[in-house]
Amino acid sequence: MPFIIGHEIGHLMLGDSGIAYWPSFSGQNSEEEEADLFSLKIIYDYSCKNGDYIQEPGTFMQNYGIPERMTAATKQLFKDNDDLM
Repeated sequence: MPFIIGHEIGHLMLGDSGIAYWPSFSGQNSEEEEADLFSLKIIYDYSCKNGDYIQEPGTFMQNYGIPERMTAATKQLFKDNDDLM
């Protein structure tokens, strides 16, 4: 649930048009991908600020309900911020 809420907040914060409801033929559209990344980042920041200290991306994803499609982005986020955890 946290991921879904963060995703929808992402649409609002990013100023999405609200008309791109269907993914493109190549997969998700850019507004959906950006909202996904927004959600991932705010959940990661929340986790760090609250002292969760989860060091394994899979555990982080499971604990916060982050979908499997975000695995690569989650691993990259952990790699980019390995000094914070």
